[in-house]
Amino acid sequence: MDIQETGRSERLNMRISPEALELLRAAAAKQQQDLSAFVLGTAMERARAVLLEDHVLRLSPHAVLQLEKALDSEATVVPQLAELVRRVRGGISETAATTHADSLAAH
Repeated sequence: MDIQETGRSERLNMRISPEALELLRAAAAKQQQDLSAFVLGTAMERARAVLLEDHVLRLSPHAVLQLEKALDSEATVVPQLAELVRRVRGGISETAATTHADSLAAH
């Protein structure tokens, strides 16, 4: 069930500048929503994104050790990738670069 659709019993009051209010009203009108629905919808989207990001960025102790090990190890150059980057920076077409990278990988 969408939180916006549930019974409403709480109130949120805000003090904002007249310019901010006008901007929110204009954006709400463009979305064909009333001001409250627009502000709540936008705030809910942002809240979900923040909580999801927090959840995704949490690593298990094992994952932290793997990440630290990978960061501490020496970088290795993949010759095919280095050649592809060199050619793309040199201005060859993406198709030609992909074809060349494929031929290098086959060898």
